[in-house]
Amino acid sequence: MYYPFLRARQFELICVRELAAEGSIQGRVVPVLEPVKESINSLNLANKALIDYAQTAYLILNPLVGELPGDNEDFSAYLDSLGSSGFLPAFHYTNNADFITAMIAKYQFSGCMLICYSNFADNDSLRQLCTNSSISHLMVLEPQKNRSFDRYLKGLNKTYIRLDDVFEKQEKNADFLSITAHKFSEEHLYYAEDGYQGFSDFSVLPSEYIEGGSTPRAVVIHLTYINAQEENQIWIRHFTSETNDSIANVQGKFAEASAKAIEFCDAYPLNNSAIQELREYYNNQRYPGLGTVKKISIKNHLLVVSSFLI
Repeated sequence: MYYPFLRARQFELICVRELAAEGSIQGRVVPVLEPVKESINSLNLANKALIDYAQTAYLILNPLVGELPGDNEDFSAYLDSLGSSGFLPAFHYTNNADFITAMIAKYQFSGCMLICYSNFADNDSLRQLCTNSSISHLMVLEPQKNRSFDRYLKGLNKTYIRLDDVFEKQEKNADFLSITAHKFSEEHLYYAEDGYQGFSDFSVLPSEYIEGGSTPRAVVIHLTYINAQEENQIWIRHFTSETNDSIANVQGKFAEASAKAIEFCDAYPLNNSAIQELREYYNNQRYPGLGTVKKISIKNHLLVVSSFLI
């Protein structure tokens, strides 16, 4: 099972809604969503789609970033208020076992996910929390860095998920121009063999959360695909515009990047609903905006992984 870690921005939530409606990831992909906005409008739309199309997603109730970070009750109360929900509860562990235990007890949460993301101590308090019967899923960032904790979690008979930071961020979008196709991930091949019940990454985005954005000097479309020539590893290509000396003519930059992407997709071939959407924008000579470009890249990645797991 694949548990992609996504920030619950508008374009990520639209991606989840579209995939749910297509019926293309159910039973193989369960998104983990970290809310970064105080407004719940987009979450409500996502929740409706999850219910309508029998898809589930985890909602992190104490996000580390965004407009309401930290150990507060806002999102726990929101999840409790939904009644019918496609969201399941998840918590970041930041040496805050008392808070997590209190929220689980107060709202009678079950089937929770515990995320050991960064800056946590492997201590008795954490190990005791992991045994809580209301916590069914455990996600750890790069678990191989703490082998004793890794071995402990593998002995708990719970759904244990490894989270890896695999996207190689560049200082500027234009820097992707010189990067050739390369391996992105192979955890889909080995996670079960290594004793995990699921795997996760940050899709085709950096793990670092960046609020907002400016007009780019370069437009990049990141597309992953199964490389049958390399033992079915997931590889990635970065299709980058050429005229990157200023922020002018973003539509032209998108046309340059999408032309490269469509040429590759036709030749490989790579085809799914994300690629079809990209092709439509390219054929209509229309730039849909940076958020939609990111959505297309994320959607393609989730579809690539989902198709492999069938």
